[in-house]
Amino acid sequence: MNIRDVLKSYERTVIIVHYKAFDVAPPGTYNGGPPPQNPACLVQIALLADKVSASGNLIRLGETQGDEIMGWTKLDALEVVEILGELSIEGTKVTPIVQRETLALPNSG
Repeated sequence: MNIRDVLKSYERTVIIVHYKAFDVAPPGTYNGGPPPQNPACLVQIALLADKVSASGNLIRLGETQGDEIMGWTKLDALEVVEILGELSIEGTKVTPIVQRETLALPNSG
């Protein structure tokens, strides 16, 4: 899922993302180097529309409790794995966007 699409639909979300692989990201995304983290690693961030740069290409991360990426990051470097929910204005509560069924775990008596 594209991070820009999430930003168009929601102004404050908590999401799980990963960095795109070097050969999948648009040319120049990583300035000739590899992604800053292995794309197999999943991390949580708060995606806040008011933290997008004036150019619309960068987002400031790490200013919200629970963020696992810090600093300015190119939007094209990240791919959304899952949307966890909408973040309250206070930044203290995440409300699921879609209610989900209870997950049944095998061997959990």
